[in-house]
Amino acid sequence: MKNITIIRTIIWVICILGLNQNMQAQTKNDSDLVQFTGFVLTSDSSKTIPFATIRIMGSSRGTYSDMQGYFSFVAKRSDVLLFTCVGYVPRYFKIPEPSKSSKYKSVVTLQIDSFVMEEAVIIAQPTAEQLDYMFTRVKLPYDDYLIAQNNLRRKPLADEAAALPNDGYTNAKWNFTEYANKAYYNGQPQPIPVLDIFAWGKFLKALEKGDLKRK
Repeated sequence: MKNITIIRTIIWVICILGLNQNMQAQTKNDSDLVQFTGFVLTSDSSKTIPFATIRIMGSSRGTYSDMQGYFSFVAKRSDVLLFTCVGYVPRYFKIPEPSKSSKYKSVVTLQIDSFVMEEAVIIAQPTAEQLDYMFTRVKLPYDDYLIAQNNLRRKPLADEAAALPNDGYTNAKWNFTEYANKAYYNGQPQPIPVLDIFAWGKFLKALEKGDLKRK
């Protein structure tokens, strides 16, 4: 019975010591925290900087300033803070450790970031009237004009087109046309072109135009 009482006493002592150490550690951790509030201003303190990003280095925690440049969040006394904003030079800020208060207020200023842009030459796009004026009044060399005329003559272009082999589209179109003709006259004799009045009409028109003359 005495052994049980001694064991219970030892367990109670251990629990009390552990709870005391836990409370001391919790108290120490709470003392390391500080409510950091303040404003983010320009370097000359002429205006506030809204939506400046405030990040605790070495972690993913942080906040940002509101429309009036005000911010407030909890941080440790040993934390290093990084203030950034587009158009301003980033600034590192460390909360003073000697301060024992649980609240700390400060005004953080950021300097305007100056940078040099590369030279940009802006050329106005000509209007349709200006393009028409330039193209109609341009003076081409006579040799180039003759070359362009020869390249655009119908006879050389027609000869080149006739010498080209049929592509896949032309072959497929010809086959589909043949199938369509066979299906159209399926089960009946195909008319003879000599007796087709429409074919004779096309022939007479071509004869009048001179398309059938020997070249």
